[in-house]
Amino acid sequence: MSIRCSIGAQAAEEPLRSASFRGVDHVDPAAADTLAGRPLGLEWDLGFQISFTFEVPLERVASVVPAGVELVEPVPGRALLNLIHARYAPGTLDEPEPFDEIVCSLIAQPDLSVPMPTPRQTLFVLDVASDSAAFVEYKVPALRMPVRHDPSLRAEPAPDGRGTTVSDGRGPLFSLVCGEASPRYKARSLFGQYFARTDDALHHGVWSWWGAMHESQRHRRGRSELNVEHPRWAELGLSRISARDCFMQQVTRPGEGAHMRTYAPTTR
Repeated sequence: MSIRCSIGAQAAEEPLRSASFRGVDHVDPAAADTLAGRPLGLEWDLGFQISFTFEVPLERVASVVPAGVELVEPVPGRALLNLIHARYAPGTLDEPEPFDEIVCSLIAQPDLSVPMPTPRQTLFVLDVASDSAAFVEYKVPALRMPVRHDPSLRAEPAPDGRGTTVSDGRGPLFSLVCGEASPRYKARSLFGQYFARTDDALHHGVWSWWGAMHESQRHRRGRSELNVEHPRWAELGLSRISARDCFMQQVTRPGEGAHMRTYAPTTR
């Protein structure tokens, strides 16, 4: 069974922030060696990234959220499920070939007491899968995320860079297709946070991102599918989720990619 959805109107774009500005909301993400007092862990070069956010019933996901994390509700009774496919450039973690990461998260409220630029997005990370063992070996202790190595993972960006199809050894997981035939890519910079639960503890991290991105909200063109009968959803406590609408779509400019910096997390 697949859930199909459409997505809607163009969101406002922001120029890259300059390091010449002052104030916590005007930090250049490419020059921040610390963020919120936390040391830089690694800068990541992304050859491709696509992110879709879906509206899902709050009651279907609330049970997997620990104390200390509050979900965003775009409307009462709805939560936001985020799926990301990122392809890392060759040479990352000394890997000779590009490798893939798939992230499944719920959109959460940020911790605004953290002294950093206003978070554009905060994720409660449910699951991270990668076909790179080196990536898993680094990311689990460095970022305290639930990351697993899956050699059967197959994530294929579309030739035009506007979509992706993801599957593993147990079948298709999802496909994401940008709704614009001619996406409008703009230089963007943003900061974010994440929560993750590993080793029976809740961890909090911060990150920065910059690159050229197309972003639109509730666009009515395009189509995406979640294979809600895939066993992984049940393993995550999201058995038979239903995605009514796509809330946001984001995709990087083909051939240009993007960059991300991650910083040492803290334990709550």
